Amino acid sequence: MTWLSVAPETTLQHGAFKAVLAPAAGGRLTRLMSTEASTGEVTDWLVPLDDAVRAAGFEATAWPKAGCYPLVPFSNRIRGGHFVFEGRSVQLPIHPGERHALHGGSHRMPWQLIRQEPQSATMVYRHPEGEHGWPWAFRAEQDVVLDNNGVTLRLRVTNESAAAMPCGCGFHPYFPAHFGHRLQFRAGAVWPPTADFLALGPTQVDAQQDYAAPRTLPDLELTQYYGEWDGQAMLVSADGRSIHMKAEALTHLVLHRPAGKGYFCVEPVSHVADAANLAQQSGPRTGWQILPPGETLACSVRIACLAS
Repeated sequence: MTWLSVAPETTLQHGAFKAVLAPAAGGRLTRLMSTEASTGEVTDWLVPLDDAVRAAGFEATAWPKAGCYPLVPFSNRIRGGHFVFEGRSVQLPIHPGERHALHGGSHRMPWQLIRQEPQSATMVYRHPEGEHGWPWAFRAEQDVVLDNNGVTLRLRVTNESAAAMPCGCGFHPYFPAHFGHRLQFRAGAVWPPTADFLALGPTQVDAQQDYAAPRTLPDLELTQYYGEWDGQAMLVSADGRSIHMKAEALTHLVLHRPAGKGYFCVEPVSHVADAANLAQQSGPRTGWQILPPGETLACSVRIACLAS
């Protein structure tokens, strides 16, 4: 069992916005908040990490549903933890309580803070060959940059192996449930999930799955995988506060809402769930990437936060 400590946390500040980072706890952004100067009112734009967890840390495979963490070297699930790449059979550990490998594993490892300024920071994770079953060595760097209206997250993954490496990347934010009052984004395809959250082949987006026009996210158990996403999404609270997301090099979106919980997830990612296996049938539409030795995959997401 691996235990991740949230301490030491690092705080960034720019204008009304503050971000709290926990590099040792998987390179996480544990809080994103703003303070209204005239009233002192605080708005949490991501679900903040609970104070008890902040004090005690957490078990790496049972992470808190809060903040935002990077997804490297893959997003979501790989069926049975197994795939074949260029004739090489890869077997990854099965996530506890699952039947599959989950979320790449770097969010369960300590990252190092290598640069910090008042409004920005860079965290890095170095993965040796074979660690947690992943045969390739890579380096992941994440920049967190605050501005007057929110935060930009940038992620770079570099293949440090002598052979080509398959991979993907993305971000996993947890948004307060009230921002589901109105949700809007455009995607050209949907990949329906199986009962254990693997993706099936792509289909057209039907009326029930379509958020091209703003509408309320139902308070129901919901997981859906979207492809051919245009990289933009808007989340609006009933009081008029809104979150505008804009992603670069991330053409898939995961929408997840557990029934009756205080959060939901809109995850910008580079590929669909189980792309490591689906790529053999669906090819480029899965978003699964191949990095030659020394090459870098880069992506980013900007989260702009507006009070009204």
